[in-house]
Amino acid sequence: MIKVTVWSENLHGQQEEVRRIYPQGIHGCIADFLQKDKNIFVRTATLEEPEHGLTEEVLADTDVLVYWGHRAHHEFSDEVAKRVQSHVLQGMGLIALHSAHLAKIMTLLLGTGMTLRWRHGDRERLFVTAPYHPIAQGIPSHFDIPIEEMYGEYFDIPKPDDVVFTGWFAGGEVFRSGCTFQRGLGRIFYFQPGHEEYPVYHMSEIQQILTNAVHWCSEVRRQQRPLDCTAVRVALEEEYANPVRLSVFYDHVIQAVNQAQGSRSLNQIMRACSDFGIRGIDIEYRRLCADFDRIDEALRYNYMEVAGIYQFYDLRNSSDIRVGKDQIDMANRLGVKQVLIVPGFLDEEEAKALHSVSGDYFAVERFMERNLCIQSMKEALTELVQYAGPLGVAVTLEDFDDTRSPCSRMNELLWFLRNVPGLKCTFDMGNFAFGYENVMEAYELLKRYIVHVHCKDRGSEGNGLKSVPTGSGYIPVAQLVRKLREENYRGYLSIEHFGDLDQLASIEQSAHFLKEIM
Repeated sequence: MIKVTVWSENLHGQQEEVRRIYPQGIHGCIADFLQKDKNIFVRTATLEEPEHGLTEEVLADTDVLVYWGHRAHHEFSDEVAKRVQSHVLQGMGLIALHSAHLAKIMTLLLGTGMTLRWRHGDRERLFVTAPYHPIAQGIPSHFDIPIEEMYGEYFDIPKPDDVVFTGWFAGGEVFRSGCTFQRGLGRIFYFQPGHEEYPVYHMSEIQQILTNAVHWCSEVRRQQRPLDCTAVRVALEEEYANPVRLSVFYDHVIQAVNQAQGSRSLNQIMRACSDFGIRGIDIEYRRLCADFDRIDEALRYNYMEVAGIYQFYDLRNSSDIRVGKDQIDMANRLGVKQVLIVPGFLDEEEAKALHSVSGDYFAVERFMERNLCIQSMKEALTELVQYAGPLGVAVTLEDFDDTRSPCSRMNELLWFLRNVPGLKCTFDMGNFAFGYENVMEAYELLKRYIVHVHCKDRGSEGNGLKSVPTGSGYIPVAQLVRKLREENYRGYLSIEHFGDLDQLASIEQSAHFLKEIM
């Protein structure tokens, strides 16, 4: 539901000639046709109300403000004008009608004098000059307004993002009659038609334009905090001195949101992660696609990025290979340096046979070369690496902790890395414990291939395989991070502890530990 507040001076509305045209006032007329849209909820406000009806509470509950003003701009409170400005910058939409170009809020937001030429009583032909724009949808290429107040150029406005409508008047003047702007997070639509002496707002075309504008202006999600100057958390010199950055699994963020039980939104949890010094997220490809706009918005608002994209596949399936290429394309689009591929699984007997020889690299090699499933994975991974290379995206495997995985142990993973040219490694610190292998030995064996790191620690519960906050278990995380720094590692350290009962607290604990040792 889009919450709209329609505001008017309502001074002209007291005049008899105006009341004949707009018995409920201009604000009442506009509210009446907007609320015919079942997705729009409308309230009204006028100049004479306390705080002009635009209190902090009203604005906080408004997605789009429709503003009609004319001759009483000077009577509008400076304090309320700045309040409206703040809410627009946070993402509230603004539709400024007719003489509202001179409103205090418009001069605050657009920064010019907003002056123009005008004359009473003229026929206007309104042309659609941006037919691709959502505000113009369903509107004919042009239509006539039988009588309107002429507005003419020069119109003192900053360059619009789009000129959606251009007006031509019978007297010969032309005017940029419908213009869009973006200020902060808020969308603004200025629309010239609507002089109080003429029944312009009764026209079906005008009503459709304003309904479209409400939908367009509301598409930005509100950010419930003022935009302000933000202190850079890390000095530039420190960024160069410490190129290793922290990320967290997006699933942990969502789990933290769910654990908050409505007390914290996604944006608030992401803000908290950003405040902990976390700069990115690791996210499943299909999840990213399913909720891209919401995730992208939350990342940008909180100065974060996608650090890694992973996905589970059966690479014997050709359709999965096509999806893998789509995953690589997404990484390229977002500037992500690597993707993680979980290539598929063996059956139980095959996996048992492989793991029984995993301590001997040459025995592993013989097994891999004879197994048709693994050979199919190898061919598919080769195709994906070749596809990703020209795009600057690394394809990686990790030591995945599943009994059916063909690369859960270090020699198995090494075989893939040696036999698929260009394949790289996402090094999971905690998963070698799954195969009772020494993580430091694994690091030395695989270090030349590592481009991404999962910082998973293990505790004593659950056969010693329970994921715990980084630094609180038995995995030598600090020693590994020091090794990575010595080897000039310049990627992400991704915090991972699936299933934690208090994800936000554990994320904070893990981030604090990693920053201390970095």
